[in-house]
Amino acid sequence: MTAFRKTLVASLMASCGLMAQSAWASAEHMVVAVQQLPPTVEPQGVNNNAIDRVVASIYETLIYADTHTGELKPGLAESWKRISPETVEFKLRQGVKFHDGTAFTADDVVFSFGHERFSGEKAPGRPAAWEFLGGLKEVKKIDDYTVRVTMKSADPLIERRFSARMSEIISEDSFKKAGNWETWVKKPIGTGPYKIDSFKTGNRLELSRFDGYWKGDAPAAKLSFVEVPELSARVAGLRSGEFDLITEVPPDQIKPLSSDGKVDVVGGPIDNIYGLVFDSVSSKVMQNKNIRKAILHAIDRELLVSALFAGKTTTADSFQLKTFGDLYIPELNQKLYNPEKARELIKASGYKGEPIVWRIQAGYYTLEMTVSQAIASMLKAVGLNVELQVKENWTQVEAAGADRMINNASFSAYFPDPASQLWRRMKPGTSWDSMGFIATTSAEYKTFAEQGKILETSVDAAERKAAWMKMLTAFAEDPQACPLYALPMIYGKQKSLQWTPGTEGRLYFTAETLSFK
Repeated sequence: MTAFRKTLVASLMASCGLMAQSAWASAEHMVVAVQQLPPTVEPQGVNNNAIDRVVASIYETLIYADTHTGELKPGLAESWKRISPETVEFKLRQGVKFHDGTAFTADDVVFSFGHERFSGEKAPGRPAAWEFLGGLKEVKKIDDYTVRVTMKSADPLIERRFSARMSEIISEDSFKKAGNWETWVKKPIGTGPYKIDSFKTGNRLELSRFDGYWKGDAPAAKLSFVEVPELSARVAGLRSGEFDLITEVPPDQIKPLSSDGKVDVVGGPIDNIYGLVFDSVSSKVMQNKNIRKAILHAIDRELLVSALFAGKTTTADSFQLKTFGDLYIPELNQKLYNPEKARELIKASGYKGEPIVWRIQAGYYTLEMTVSQAIASMLKAVGLNVELQVKENWTQVEAAGADRMINNASFSAYFPDPASQLWRRMKPGTSWDSMGFIATTSAEYKTFAEQGKILETSVDAAERKAAWMKMLTAFAEDPQACPLYALPMIYGKQKSLQWTPGTEGRLYFTAETLSFK
């Protein structure tokens, strides 16, 4: 909120005898308080929940996936058609402008996935984007408003990939004018409803309405994302009117925030499974798959959901979501909690009570510290000597060493298919593999990897389902990660803000999704 707004509202309250709390959300300046801002707002610069919240305000993809229904709709492409199992042709929208005023054409699409940004072996966007688009062979310009995307092999999910994260389109001209990646990422250029005014890492991202937006004016003249790590500060700012929307609201705050009629609480579980990722390589303790299997069976997920989340999310006993449709396999999502079985596995492992280090960031996820402490107690109850270590950032959490054993993680499904979730995160060549987390030499992982290739490349529905069943079975026998529950994304907002979140982490603040009353 600007100083002018604060002064004006204070004056009105004093003169009219209004209550101390008031809903101030307006189209003049919308302020969103988040627990963490990303280190960069270049879409291919990083893959985490923090950047998911801001990218949709700045950039767009060729296809838009409805954030509530998942339906594929025209975006920067007006239409598309399959040419072959490997190829889709996109007809691009004419008359679209980038934030710098230059025209959007096929050249920008080709460049966005070209060697300077993504496809080159040492391209700066490749490390984050590879797990999303590693199967891309070529993006070819047919004419100024037609491109043809070809994958290295058959791919049933091309259309979905080009609606999801890492497929945002950037300006070729602006990238080249910047001269290098380091300069470019300070103020990248997209076609979205808002443009970047300034970005201070760890502080604020200031956006303003892009007057040349092809869909028409965005609802807010200014949009600010402010980093506020402490929940109490986010809640206080929402109550005072300093913030219009806050993230990571825990369930125990829903009733207090809603009690005065000025604030709404919205949201719920999204298509993302929260869990643990194991380093199955660096320590002898975690190399033992019986220890990892014991962890899966030691955790009472129903208790976590009922006691800590007031039933506002759902348990996850496998890395599956019902939005997978025909690829959701209920018989492979059976209840894991069995402390006696956990104790048997620990005994069979030969475990001698060695410390098992679990690294966390205290406030990155909703109730992260509370959840971690509760799970640590459950693991200790079956005989595991768990040591929680709180770290300041992801670099510290993921730092290599024999004491890197367990990290918290989320497994986002960026589109409704298992290839976008467990396979994307755990396949050979992904970040956890390159950092040395995954025991790629185990027989079970080799089965997982072989069947994953079928899941990703087959256009036969029955064959894909059979492969996914084998992947889940192999992963359960030699788990490289542990599912816990669907990640809840709960928001507090001013009641005058008309907005409903969707089923993913990206936040959309367009005229179609946001209004003020």
